[in-house]
Amino acid sequence: MMSYDEYKKLLENVGTRAFLAKPYGLELLFILERCELESADNGVEDTHELLTQFKPRRGAFSTYIQDLCTCGYITKSTSGLKASKSILRMSTDVGTAFKAFKA
Repeated sequence: MMSYDEYKKLLENVGTRAFLAKPYGLELLFILERCELESADNGVEDTHELLTQFKPRRGAFSTYIQDLCTCGYITKSTSGLKASKSILRMSTDVGTAFKAFKA
């Protein structure tokens, strides 16, 4: 179970704080981590489908992802399987903060 001190540690990073501004933000961090570990070909739609709690509407989720990309908290890269698809990953800074939180 996550303690309040662990949660505060996660909030110290401005990038992870941006994720936690949404009720599904912590779940999104776990999803992005899993996708990266599995080298998944996850775009915005795929990632949205993986959310199970507090799932937002697709349009609102797409806008939120774009905001995270604009701020540099998520990176997008072109899929090797489908050139029109962008793969989502946590930025290095956010990934480092999330790993420290889980340790």
